[in-house]
Amino acid sequence: MRAIWELTRGEHGLMYGAGVLIGILVGGGNFGITAVLGFFTAFFIQAGTFALNDYCDLETDIANHRLDRPLVRGALTKELAFGIACIATALGILSSVVLTMLHGGLTLFLVALLLAALGILYDIKIKELFAVGNLYIAFTMAVPFIYGGLIAGDIGEGLLILSFIALLAGLGREVMKDIADIEGDEIRDVRSIARVYGIEEAKKVVTASSSLAVGLSVVPFFLPSTPYYLNPIFIILVSGTDIIFAHTINELWKQHVNYEQLRKETLVAIAIGLLAFICGAIL
Repeated sequence: MRAIWELTRGEHGLMYGAGVLIGILVGGGNFGITAVLGFFTAFFIQAGTFALNDYCDLETDIANHRLDRPLVRGALTKELAFGIACIATALGILSSVVLTMLHGGLTLFLVALLLAALGILYDIKIKELFAVGNLYIAFTMAVPFIYGGLIAGDIGEGLLILSFIALLAGLGREVMKDIADIEGDEIRDVRSIARVYGIEEAKKVVTASSSLAVGLSVVPFFLPSTPYYLNPIFIILVSGTDIIFAHTINELWKQHVNYEQLRKETLVAIAIGLLAFICGAIL
């Protein structure tokens, strides 16, 4: 079970699902069966994408010594990983079908289907294209909030800002990953920013996108149209996120950098940020 959780990046799936719930809250909706289905749509589609990613990237991950990947360690077989990818994606699409039947219209189903298709294309080819893969991952971190807004029936400026923050934070994390994986990316000829322009330029992209995310994170505190307006709980929690991101940016420019540790830090920062937006919306 642990290997399956690692294969599907369960912690990421929880965050994607939480993004949908936040989108529902900020959009003025209520938690109910549609919220549950929205959560599982995001969770399973991303689980399928991650599982297929490890299936396609096995040689690259071996070259990068990614022992955190269960396929590299031999904890799971490639065949099982492919089966899990298919099942998870199917469950995500099925969740969106039921959600669409309850909600009405085809928008929610079509968005879910598009994300599933893009995930498959990303794993097979898109990630090899210059910066497109990075932008795709950043997009997937932003779209759950919009999806939640669609379920609630309202996408206001608060949700748009929140989605843009997630996009910027996600872009920084992915470019940082490319720096760490630069050796293995040569195997699949992935044209990442780090490979094309060098590590120093890639660090500048990480710094710029993460800094913009930090700057935008406090904007909802000053917007009367959002539930975060002058909300002390929100600003306290989001400050914790910003402090971690600031530390990450500082460590990124030191001589010896542990990129995997920094990515773990940013994941913690994003989790605290999600908590800030959830608590700020309900308290």
